[in-house]
Amino acid sequence: MGDDEAQCQVVYADAIEGEESEFNWVKRPGKAKITYANGSSFEGTFNSERIKQDEGVYIWMGAGGEDDDEGTKEIARYEGNYENGMRNGVGKMTYPNGDSYAGSWVEGKMNGEGSYTYAKTGDIYSGWWSNNKKNGKGTYSFGADKSMLVGEWENGELVSGSWELKNFATYYGSFKMGKPVGEGKFEFKNGYTQSGEFVEVKNPDEEDGGDEAKAPNVAWKGQPMVLTEAK
Repeated sequence: MGDDEAQCQVVYADAIEGEESEFNWVKRPGKAKITYANGSSFEGTFNSERIKQDEGVYIWMGAGGEDDDEGTKEIARYEGNYENGMRNGVGKMTYPNGDSYAGSWVEGKMNGEGSYTYAKTGDIYSGWWSNNKKNGKGTYSFGADKSMLVGEWENGELVSGSWELKNFATYYGSFKMGKPVGEGKFEFKNGYTQSGEFVEVKNPDEEDGGDEAKAPNVAWKGQPMVLTEAK
């Protein structure tokens, strides 16, 4: 989300006695609260170039419901570090849909290590990011059944690692668009293992072509199960 830099009111928190503290623009460096015409606000520090720097809190306001006294309500919030006017360093962002990200930022994007919580499902991804996408080592935990996808991620997708099914089994192998593909192995909680392959199955009703990438339909072809450890 971008910041609203339109008409504003600026109140400096570090003004000395007798010094004017209220303006309608960022007049000088220092600590101040800036309130924009739509009700959104930023409270923090401005550097010598009069842009956001170091710790700050940005609150986005939007249309409220009937129970909101002033007709607006908080719809998003960022609390954390700024550098050269952008989210940079460590901070937490809460989005309009209730999702939240807490972790490292670089030039306004999720970069480095952080955790993203999906409000609707309770799912959580904890790991590494690059340019707002999951990249590197990470774990995706599903809120519904507590299963987990653990391993290496590229451009937002798991490409290799494990699929941990709570109290049942763990699958190790490769993945494509969230689905296991190719050769892999199940290790079951009862001590059995099964090697095999997830093969892509073409839907006879599905037409070839089209630019939109779709997750593959897969079927498991397993070898005989082997007891490796008695439980």
